[in-house]
Amino acid sequence: MIHVGEQSGPLVQFDSAVHTHCALRAALSLIAGRSISISRRAYPGARPSPIARFLQYLHGAGELALSIGREKTIIYGENLAYLGGDIEYFSEHIFRRWWSLLNVKRPFFVFTGTAPGRSIAAATGCDLQPAPRLCLTDRCTVVIMAHWAGIPSVLHYAPCEISAQELARQAQGLGIASKDPDFQALLPRMLAHAVLENGCALLAQARIPAEPYQFSWERVDSATELWVSRKPAIAPAGKAWIARRIDQVCEALPTCRHQLLPPLNALLRWCESAATPTGVTHGDLWLGNVLFSASRVSGVIDWEWAQADGFIQADCLHMLLMSLAVNNDIHIAHYLRQLWLDEIGDSALQNRIATLRARSGMDLDALKFLALALWLNLIWQKAMRNQSYAAAWFEEMIPRTIPAITKWLSRHMQ
Repeated sequence: MIHVGEQSGPLVQFDSAVHTHCALRAALSLIAGRSISISRRAYPGARPSPIARFLQYLHGAGELALSIGREKTIIYGENLAYLGGDIEYFSEHIFRRWWSLLNVKRPFFVFTGTAPGRSIAAATGCDLQPAPRLCLTDRCTVVIMAHWAGIPSVLHYAPCEISAQELARQAQGLGIASKDPDFQALLPRMLAHAVLENGCALLAQARIPAEPYQFSWERVDSATELWVSRKPAIAPAGKAWIARRIDQVCEALPTCRHQLLPPLNALLRWCESAATPTGVTHGDLWLGNVLFSASRVSGVIDWEWAQADGFIQADCLHMLLMSLAVNNDIHIAHYLRQLWLDEIGDSALQNRIATLRARSGMDLDALKFLALALWLNLIWQKAMRNQSYAAAWFEEMIPRTIPAITKWLSRHMQ
């Protein structure tokens, strides 16, 4: 059992703006073929202020004026001001794309030179044709849609140590998942994982053809059925890795130790005798990471948090709760609290939780302990990524959620 010790310092403050800013700088450097610096004041990594937006346009207009009479590449994107989404680039005569620059939603950059695709291919090793497409995510990694030795691929380009660690976990997770015969036909084929000459890391995977993302309970059911129908081992498990994660979370969030440890110690006690299905788990299973052809699962991606001896039903629970939370733009902690307090109001979710229990042969308290393991994993993943999330995220996950856990545990102990 983990005991409360002396608090070792303030709550760790992660800075997501640093990482989203890092991704934009990396994407621009790939396109320009040289190292690029950008203003943190103009691109603060959050919803930009009016002053930041003005600086974005002023910077673009200044670059455009300085490039008059020279060959140039224009870079813009629908959500570039917010450091997200696809990045578009072109090297045609400017008057052929004048509307892109007049659209006030699209700040732009201008670089001299007209070979952005060649610059990207030279840096990453991808094919020159078709032209690589870049996308910014909420982390440091730049996603590149391109061909690799003629194979349609997804490249993840990591410009810093933190994002390189994420790619290493992705590669390791694919290795873990590949050992389970149930997943082998659904995994993206890894084409390359290497550190490039410029010091950045790259992970290239074959692209799995799929239909556009959309929420539907039919798709949720298909993915859940794939997990539930597996034949995993059933034995007391989990105590060792859960204890390690508790230590890591408490180290990252020392001022929360006194709140976190009582429910997490209860989870450890439950693990000592619980017999629950264990095996290869995804760790972030929801509809955004499952690819479909119609209602049939055609692939599963993003195995960063894969585990060889995880709780399979926790994956299923995450599929149900996170998919619905994202669709409704609600924090997943909202549904976790409802589960612990027996207050789930969505009838479709309630029915699927009942089905999951029946298929797994577990009582409601066992499912709630798996929800507790899921809650721990969500906090642990944020700490491991060493990225910031708004204070509201921590408020939802810890201060607002622990009273619901405590109320359930007090009833459970009676």
